[in-house]
Amino acid sequence: MRLRRLLIAVLAVAVSAAVAPEAHAWPGIPRPTIALNGGITFAVTGEPSSGGASFSGAGMWPLGERLRTGLEIYADDLGTSTEELLDPNDGTPLGSTAGVHRWTYGFAWCGEADAWRLGRWSGAASGAWGWWRVEDDHLGETVSAASAVGFRLGADARRPLGPSSDIGISLNYRRLADGGPNDTQRVGRYASAALQFRWAGAGGSD
Repeated sequence: MRLRRLLIAVLAVAVSAAVAPEAHAWPGIPRPTIALNGGITFAVTGEPSSGGASFSGAGMWPLGERLRTGLEIYADDLGTSTEELLDPNDGTPLGSTAGVHRWTYGFAWCGEADAWRLGRWSGAASGAWGWWRVEDDHLGETVSAASAVGFRLGADARRPLGPSSDIGISLNYRRLADGGPNDTQRVGRYASAALQFRWAGAGGSD
């Protein structure tokens, strides 16, 4: 399934960058901060809207002591509808089965700013502007697809997990451009909650 392959790619890129702390940065360019999120989607508009898994990975470079910017990629499951099975002879209900499945993936330019610190906990506010591809499939076969631009607003809270790594939670709201009343792929908006792992880049290059 394309969703599974894309999620594996997101994880592979993020983990590869995270597990190479000794890799040398390009001359004059500091190592990025890598953030990996895995959680669920909810508050989805449109149908289906039952929500599902949410994954994203981002690499961000420092703009100052408290600001970072970079690129993120994501894949979000938005839900699966159900259909009632009826006996073709007399219409007797036979139960329900999976109908249309909807998911989205894409990339965005992102930025974040450290917002607060309390003891070992700290948090940041973030935002992104990017591109989403929304696809509907039935039993693995794509039946319709459309693209949209949109934005993300988010916040996280985290604490140290190791010398250069953090663990925490992140909450995000996403808004996609309205494709119009005839756009069957219109999602509108959805939110996600996720567990976040973060590996901090060095303050400068070697």
